[in-house]
Amino acid sequence: MREINFEHYKIFYYVAKFQNITMAANYLFLSQPSISRCVKNLEDELGCKLFVRSKKGVELTTGGEMLFKHISIACKHIFSAEEELALISERDRAIVRLGGSEVALQSFLIDRIVEFHREHPKIQIKIDSMSTPDAIEALRANLIDVAVVTSPFADKTGLNINVIKKLQDIVAAGNGFSYLKDKEISLHELVKYPLICLKNTTTTRNYLDHIFRQHNLLLRPDIELTSINFVMPMVKNNLGIGFMQYATTKAEIEAGNIFRVNTKEQIPPRSICAVTASQYETPEPVQRFIDSLLEKESVNI
Repeated sequence: MREINFEHYKIFYYVAKFQNITMAANYLFLSQPSISRCVKNLEDELGCKLFVRSKKGVELTTGGEMLFKHISIACKHIFSAEEELALISERDRAIVRLGGSEVALQSFLIDRIVEFHREHPKIQIKIDSMSTPDAIEALRANLIDVAVVTSPFADKTGLNINVIKKLQDIVAAGNGFSYLKDKEISLHELVKYPLICLKNTTTTRNYLDHIFRQHNLLLRPDIELTSINFVMPMVKNNLGIGFMQYATTKAEIEAGNIFRVNTKEQIPPRSICAVTASQYETPEPVQRFIDSLLEKESVNI
């Protein structure tokens, strides 16, 4: 196999990222035929079909998924290096590479980033939304400087963990289940109802699975979702009883759109943490960002 031009891998990366040839072409300022031709050349070089057509664009094949897993790491390293090099000549500028979990971003992190940017306008924050496991993996690979994610962690080895605030998971339902408002039900009773939860690839779901296993129960949601943003609309429309964070449901509860289901067994609180990898030195701008998170008063639950 002859040496493959990196540009072909770069084009493959963006087609896989957008799952759409036209979007990749627009992003790279190339023509759609050029993108298609590069992908075909790469497939010929590798002797492997990388994409199949879908209703929305293209989807990765099994071989394509394996290649994307490796190429995405390489591309992130290269793109990150390019950004850092671009900032070297600007002495008064710096960059913070941040990986934030969806729960952290939704509950408070975006507001804190806005505050930090207002106080430190010359520090650029590059944000990647990723799950807790992916963020920890990215930290160890030095793809990001700090992860703001939810506990618990499968492996704390080599991590510096700073607890920012507590996070309380609750059980919530729409008014279609109003007959449960004044009741206290056990987890054994709860599993008899239609449940809405995140997929088992998330830290939140794994945490809830662990709690249910402690009570000799298996959590089998009727609806499993990839994003926490989809849980609220489904709960409000009475498609099931959902697991959410109190901080993000408080307004809807106070407005009477949903209510908190009282469970006999308490769901222990978790934490949102700022995490760095101990094997790498924490740059001063990154530490300044972490300190800004830690000095803010935690929200009471």
